[in-house]
Amino acid sequence: MNNQMDETDVRIISYLRENARINLTRLSRETNIPISTIFDRLKKFDGVIKKHTVIVDFSRLGFDIKVNFILKVDKQNRDRLRDFLMKDIRVNSVYKINNGYDFLVEAIFSDMKEANEFTEKLEPFKVKSEEYYILDEIKREAFMSDPPMLDLLFIKPGKCLSGIQTI
Repeated sequence: MNNQMDETDVRIISYLRENARINLTRLSRETNIPISTIFDRLKKFDGVIKKHTVIVDFSRLGFDIKVNFILKVDKQNRDRLRDFLMKDIRVNSVYKINNGYDFLVEAIFSDMKEANEFTEKLEPFKVKSEEYYILDEIKREAFMSDPPMLDLLFIKPGKCLSGIQTI
């Protein structure tokens, strides 16, 4: 699919981000887009939709500690560290970043002892590390997931919508 999506594409994706299990009939009814159009558009989204998944409240499963690490590592240890992070079951997400650091890592632990053990396993890689403990999740996976707010994506700068002036 090319990078240009029209308003119909964005509306379909938004409804799927809000509820990936919505059936085509209901999606058609809620968006006023014919089922055949939705079906054809979904075929074009190959590669755009990376994964159908569930967002889990890990604390309700006994994993109360969520930590974001930013890591800087020497070039000779970078690939080894990346491999370690990709294989560790406690690592939820890994991102390559800039501004003097190499990786942003989100890891999930059942307790502080487990978090500390993970930090100790980073030591052989000679990493410079900063840790940020996530106390509360305020907003997550919300971009393009609120269909009524989609119109804001299509407003040109300076145009006013419902009394809201855009920049």
